[in-house]
Amino acid sequence: MRVDVPASIEPADELGRVHFVGIGGAALSGVARVMSMRGVAVSGSDQVDSAMLQSLRTLGIQCWVGHDARHVEAADTVVVSTAVRDDNPE
Repeated sequence: MRVDVPASIEPADELGRVHFVGIGGAALSGVARVMSMRGVAVSGSDQVDSAMLQSLRTLGIQCWVGHDARHVEAADTVVVSTAVRDDNPE
């Protein structure tokens, strides 16, 4: 499911726990890294394991390989890469 981009974006500390679907990509990995470094609880998933996911894990970011609806259960905010298909379970 896709959601339209809001007219304004909440301050990072008001987003709660943020989950990134497609966290291994160049764009979302950078955003996830910055948010984590600002103290936001971050998790994410991607189709394959990679050096990028390993790098994010060293920051304490939980990264799953594969997509599952259970990954977003604890998330307050979900960010989805434009590369992710509409039938993704997350």
